Amino acid sequence: MSETVIGNLQLDRSFVGRIQKGDEPSVLALYDACFSPMMNVVVRYKNNREDQISLINNAFLKAVKNIAQFQLGTSFVSWIKVILHNEIIDDFRKNKRHYATIQLQEQKEVSEEAHFDENYDFSVEKIKVTAVLSKLPPATRTVFNLFLWEDLRPSEIASELGISIDTVRWHIKMARKLIRHQIEKS
Repeated sequence: MSETVIGNLQLDRSFVGRIQKGDEPSVLALYDACFSPMMNVVVRYKNNREDQISLINNAFLKAVKNIAQFQLGTSFVSWIKVILHNEIIDDFRKNKRHYATIQLQEQKEVSEEAHFDENYDFSVEKIKVTAVLSKLPPATRTVFNLFLWEDLRPSEIASELGISIDTVRWHIKMARKLIRHQIEKS
């Protein structure tokens, strides 16, 4: 297959060629087709609209720059979501010091009695927590989203984000505690 479809937009060799040449209407059409699926991802990680748009734009620019690497006939949305996922991780790493300062302050508030259970079934919580996620601190939200939505294990998250596994577990405990508190309030 030599083409890919995103909504009403058909990506074929000709369209990809126009993107590579910097054809503005083609780039804008691709951006419009990809914006909504990308926004569905970033809202789980960032509250601030400017931060969301920044992540989307950075990922989109990387996709356009590297469009020659895209395999026609495969899902462009999936391909660009991988780029977006990497952009989110890069953003976390860039802001890790800031998040660490916030974490030290929050860590004092979390009870050490809370037990982390890696085998806990989150399928029921996935539905309930979507609305509550935006209220989590940025670092905690990033770790918890990777754990919940990307199905990464704590060791994988620690490796991806360049933080300790204990910090990952702390963020997951913190997220669960804050989510339970919010759900009990409502």
